[in-house]
Amino acid sequence: MKKIIYILPFIFIMVACQKDKEVKVSYIVTKAISGFDISYRNADGKVMSEWVNTSSAEDRWNYNFTASEGDIVYVSARYYDITSAINVQILVDGKVYKQGSSVHDTVSYVTVSGTIPY
Repeated sequence: MKKIIYILPFIFIMVACQKDKEVKVSYIVTKAISGFDISYRNADGKVMSEWVNTSSAEDRWNYNFTASEGDIVYVSARYYDITSAINVQILVDGKVYKQGSSVHDTVSYVTVSGTIPY
């Protein structure tokens, strides 16, 4: 019985000290032919906003950072040219985690968010 009393705190300490796995996160926005507004959660957890100029659908905006499992990821974009489109992706370790897109809809934001899985 005394052995169990000594082993239990050791197990709790080991579990509490377990480090979260770090992953590479990429936000990618494509297909906008004339620029777009974007807001995204950066590596420090702050929401950043900016205007991105583009001149063709091949132009690409991306933001890369390292995060831990359980962290929140968020990116949202909106374009204003009715002939345009937009594709928003979140990649975790190079694989598409979530994505959204829009064609000919200048009113709505395309928002992709979630929590990095364990």
